[in-house]
Amino acid sequence: MGVSYVLQWILQPNMGPAQAEEMMRQHLVENLGAKLIHNHHKNEPEIWHIECETYTAMQNVSALSGKSFQLIHSTEEATLSFAFSDQGGIIVAERSFDTILTKLGDSYQPNKMTRIMAMGKKYEIADFTVKVGSVQLGTSASFRCMVLEIEYRPSCYFKDAAALLHEFLSVVTATLPIAIPETLNHFADSITGLYQLSDTIKQYVKIFSDCRRAVANSMGHGGNF
Repeated sequence: MGVSYVLQWILQPNMGPAQAEEMMRQHLVENLGAKLIHNHHKNEPEIWHIECETYTAMQNVSALSGKSFQLIHSTEEATLSFAFSDQGGIIVAERSFDTILTKLGDSYQPNKMTRIMAMGKKYEIADFTVKVGSVQLGTSASFRCMVLEIEYRPSCYFKDAAALLHEFLSVVTATLPIAIPETLNHFADSITGLYQLSDTIKQYVKIFSDCRRAVANSMGHGGNF
């Protein structure tokens, strides 16, 4: 894999996810010459998704009181599980890690209400892959926002790719109501050495956390949702 930057796209009140996805498709394909990536085995567009579920420590386990972690799965690496802790650490393990979790039911329990997922389609433009998707939260899969992931495939070093990513993002978002945040440069400073899939996962976890927090605030629950 290369180097990716994940951007949250908050839609205007009069725009739905289907309209936003179609607008982005037209811009990428018709204006920029992108190609939609297909799953040739199924003869249909390839769908990517990232799922994230919160595991919270049971109240009767005093040593773990208040602790939780996020369990993430990605179609980009279907054989792996990613566990993201409250302190920001991340564990990458084989998918059998999920089996271990089922045996820890007395210590940690998943919260289905905060289960969140991003999914969508992929496009290819020269050395870049563009993923466009929607974020859905909870058992009702309510829409929260759109996400845009840009991957520069030839390099595995973020500092080498940061300028190209920023320039390409400017082209992709030129005619769309999406602001490129200053955090792109700050994020580049936080990564040294070889870029890994876990770095992409961390970006999605931040967006997922922002979506959950927005729902919690709207419900008057503060950060406890």
